[in-house]
Amino acid sequence: MAKSEAGSPYIYGIDALRFVCALMVTIFHLGFASWASPVYLRPYTMPEIENIAQPGWVGVELFFVISGFVIVNSAAAASALAFLKGRILRLYPAVWICASLTLTIIATQDVNRRILWNYLRSITLYPGGPWIDGQYWTLACEICFYAIVFIMCATRQKTRMPALALGLSLASTAFIALLYAFPDAAIPAVFTETAWRAIPFYYGCQFAIGIYIWLLSQGRMDRISWLGFLCALATGAVQIYMAGENTSDRTLAAAGHAFSSFPAIAIWAAGLASIVASVGYSKRISRLPASFLQSVKTLGSMTYPLYLLHFAIGVQLLDWLTALGLAPLPALVLAVAIVCAMSLAVCKWGEPPIRRVLREFLDRLGQRAAGFQAKESRA
Repeated sequence: MAKSEAGSPYIYGIDALRFVCALMVTIFHLGFASWASPVYLRPYTMPEIENIAQPGWVGVELFFVISGFVIVNSAAAASALAFLKGRILRLYPAVWICASLTLTIIATQDVNRRILWNYLRSITLYPGGPWIDGQYWTLACEICFYAIVFIMCATRQKTRMPALALGLSLASTAFIALLYAFPDAAIPAVFTETAWRAIPFYYGCQFAIGIYIWLLSQGRMDRISWLGFLCALATGAVQIYMAGENTSDRTLAAAGHAFSSFPAIAIWAAGLASIVASVGYSKRISRLPASFLQSVKTLGSMTYPLYLLHFAIGVQLLDWLTALGLAPLPALVLAVAIVCAMSLAVCKWGEPPIRRVLREFLDRLGQRAAGFQAKESRA
C-alpha cells in the first residue's frame, strides 16, 4: 500500500480533487475570464458555457484548503530541515520549467526588461511579484503558509497545530468582518489587492479548514477546535461570497449580466466533503486496481504544472486557434488538451531529473553543514 509523507495511507482522492480544481481554474480563465474580464477582453466569446466556467475560480480556495491539510500532514513526521527540503523539491523544478515555457511563448509576441525581471522573480519564487504570469500570486500565499509551518517545526511547536488553526480562523474572521463592514477602506484592500495578500488574512480561513480536517483525521478535535472549525467554515463561505461578488462586478459589462456567488459556494462545500471523504475512505480507495491508482497519482502530479502553464500559454493558444478559423469552443477544448499534455510531459519527464540533481545538491549541502557543526562542537 502506498504511503504518504507522514506514513499514513496515500490519499489518492486528494490527487483527484487537485486535478479537478486545476481544471476548474483552467476552464474559468480560458473559457470565461479571457473574454469577460476587462483586463483581457479577447475578440471571441463563449456565452454558451459561462455559467459552467464562471464559478471555476473557487478552485483556488479549494487548493488552499488542500494545502492546509497536506502541508500539516507532511510536517507532522518531518524535521524542520526535511520539511524545508521537501517544499523546495516540490516547488522549484516545475516552476523553472513552466516559467521558462511561458517566457518562450511570451517572447513570440514581445520581450523586454520588465518581462525578464518578472521571469527572474518567478523562478526564484520571490513572493512580492510581479511574476511571469498572473496566477503565480497564489504561490506567494502558499509560501507564506509554508513559512509559518516551518517556523513551528523549527521551534518544536508542531504539537500546537490546533493553535495555528484557531489563530488563522480568528485572524481571518476578524479581517473579513472588517472588509465586509468597510468595503471601500484602503487598509483592508492592501491585504486583498497587493502583494500583502500573501499574508493569510483573507485566505487564512481556507488553510485553517484544511488543518482542522487533518486534526479530525487524527482524532485531535477538542471543543475549542470544533468551535474554531465552525468559525472557519462560516468565514470561508463569506469569503467566497465576497470574492464571487467581486468577480461578478468585474465581468458584468462584458458578460451583460451579474453572476450569483452561490454556485461557487456549493462547489466549495462539495469540495470540502470530497476532501473529508477522501481522507476517511483512504484505505478503501488504496485497494482499488494499481493501474487506476497510478493514473490518479499522475493526475495529481500534473496539477502544479497545469496551474502554472494554463493561463498565458492557454490564452495564446486560443488566440492562435481562433485566428486560424476554429470556433471558440473547439479551440478551448484543444487548448486545454494541449496544456494538459504539456503538464504531463513536465511532471513525467521534466521534473524528475531536475529534482534528482537538486536533491543531490541539497544532500551535499546538508552533509557539509553537519560536518561543519561537528567540527565546531569539537573545537
